[in-house]
Amino acid sequence: MKTQSVLVVAIAASIINCNSLMGQVKFGLKAGMNMETQSELGQLWDNDEVNAGFLVGGTAEYSLTNTLSLQTEINYQRKGEKIQQEVSGIQSDIRRELNYINVPLLVKGNWTTELGLPEKWSLFGYAGPYYGYLVSANDKIKINGSTENTNITDDSVKNDWGATFGGGFSYKLAKGSVFADLRYDMGLYKIDNDNSDLRNKALSLCIGYNF
Repeated sequence: MKTQSVLVVAIAASIINCNSLMGQVKFGLKAGMNMETQSELGQLWDNDEVNAGFLVGGTAEYSLTNTLSLQTEINYQRKGEKIQQEVSGIQSDIRRELNYINVPLLVKGNWTTELGLPEKWSLFGYAGPYYGYLVSANDKIKINGSTENTNITDDSVKNDWGATFGGGFSYKLAKGSVFADLRYDMGLYKIDNDNSDLRNKALSLCIGYNF
């Protein structure tokens, strides 16, 4: 009987603790567009043309204090670059598309009354590392009006990691809140087996909803 009582108390305590933890976690969905390129380590951008990509995923935010939280995400994100290069003696436009599953881990600051904002509005900023796993990679080569698609997954490095920093604002609704943010991903690891200087760089503008 004593053992059963201890077990019941332990289970009840676990349920209470889990409910308390879940009460501090907000989940959300987000989607947006990337402006992206690939450049050497230490460069924020490059002189190549801007390539367009996208980002879609989910978020989970755990509150530490009224103004500080931890946020992680699971995003499907297209990165890459757009360059001009000679192919078979012909100057060609090449659009390189690399598709990743990206998982950032961010330290996030949230401010409302601290900045004198209306109660429903808040500003936030965040920074932290990210890890990306390459799902697929392709070169789309435009020659003489036609486009050739070349799979370059085997020539690309499977793992990508770097730093993410950015910020935005949110607005509380009757249930949940909507938000918009602007972020910059700075790749710190090589992404091409044949060119160890290239790193992913992406500027993303997203909108989303927290439940």
